[in-house]
Amino acid sequence: MNELIKYELLSVDAWRDDCSWTWNAWYSLEKDIYIADSETTPRKLLSTLRKWGFLTAQSKGRLSIDDDGYNLVIQDKNTLEPILALCYGQHLEDDDICPSYDCDWDGRVHRC
Repeated sequence: MNELIKYELLSVDAWRDDCSWTWNAWYSLEKDIYIADSETTPRKLLSTLRKWGFLTAQSKGRLSIDDDGYNLVIQDKNTLEPILALCYGQHLEDDDICPSYDCDWDGRVHRC
């Protein structure tokens, strides 16, 4: 069974400190995003975020994803500046994919 993972999409404000970035503040852009574990490859995630309008077409080839243990951090490939983050938490089974309100399906990616 393919596990669904619940995410919250964050906009990240960070400042550079010597050779690393420190998150100064973060803001919730979207809550209750459910994505199948098999759909969390960097290419698929970045494509989905572009489709949903959170990333521009010009970002193609310029971003990477780093899993910091709490977030899938979308960052600039060259500077490693964090742009967005998919904060993960609760794991859900396929049978429990959506609360009782309308859902917007995008292929196998589920967004409530």
